[in-house]
Amino acid sequence: MEVQINGHTKILGVIGDPIEHSLSPRIHNTLCKHLDLNYVYVPFRVAPDHLQDAVKGFKAVGITGFNVTIPHKKNIIRYLDEVSKEALLMGAVNTVKNIDGRLYGYNTDGDGFVKSLKSQGVYIKDKNIVMIGAGGSARGIAVKLAMEGARSIIILNRTLEKAQDISSMINNNIHNISQSDLFTNHNLICYAESCDILINTTPIGMYPDTNACPVEDLSFLNPGTVACDLIYNPEKTVFLSKAEEAGCKTVNGWGMLIFQAVSAFEIWTGVKVSGDLIKILHELCIN
Repeated sequence: MEVQINGHTKILGVIGDPIEHSLSPRIHNTLCKHLDLNYVYVPFRVAPDHLQDAVKGFKAVGITGFNVTIPHKKNIIRYLDEVSKEALLMGAVNTVKNIDGRLYGYNTDGDGFVKSLKSQGVYIKDKNIVMIGAGGSARGIAVKLAMEGARSIIILNRTLEKAQDISSMINNNIHNISQSDLFTNHNLICYAESCDILINTTPIGMYPDTNACPVEDLSFLNPGTVACDLIYNPEKTVFLSKAEEAGCKTVNGWGMLIFQAVSAFEIWTGVKVSGDLIKILHELCIN
């Protein structure tokens, strides 16, 4: 069914800078079409110094909701009326809903990651988890992993202070289960001995630098370890290839991309997205 724009059409969108590469319009407009909802999803390029004006404008025109991507995920918080506890701990908002003129902020990245694992039969509760990297993505995912009942979360990073900051935040606000250390090959081997899930949260290996890898070797991994990479382009990074050679189950970033979008869509519309429709989204994105 073709999209029919009329006086009842509700507006959704995404703000970022740059924004031309975003797959979000493709995902959300597909959802609207298949669910026969009178919504349209539009990308908006918003420069950092225009963020406040954009938020005021969205309020003024009554936009239903919008996603937030780089570089606005942190700065958007100051312009919102309310922010979920989870998003505050993550220090970032990627989803905003307009409820009667008040803007509510959420973060669905962690939820998307956890759901992507569950879709592959991987569960977080009581698992020992090692994370490589301590950027914004790592922080958001670590918060959700702690809330989901992980037994331990080890954060390895080349800048120790950043890893310590995330661990302290988790231990002080959720559960005392996290520790941090420098990211070295020796430390990774030591922590991997009892690791159930290993996650690369860095952009190393992302297109176009597809031959790069954050580690030299993963042959020491136990075959029962699940290796995850947040990167979805390419589908199989060198990191995942090395883990696969070690006999590990691997999960790439496609599931996280799709499930975080679905979570945002459900927040805005109140409509549950079926598993069959999620499969359609997956095929749409990878082709």
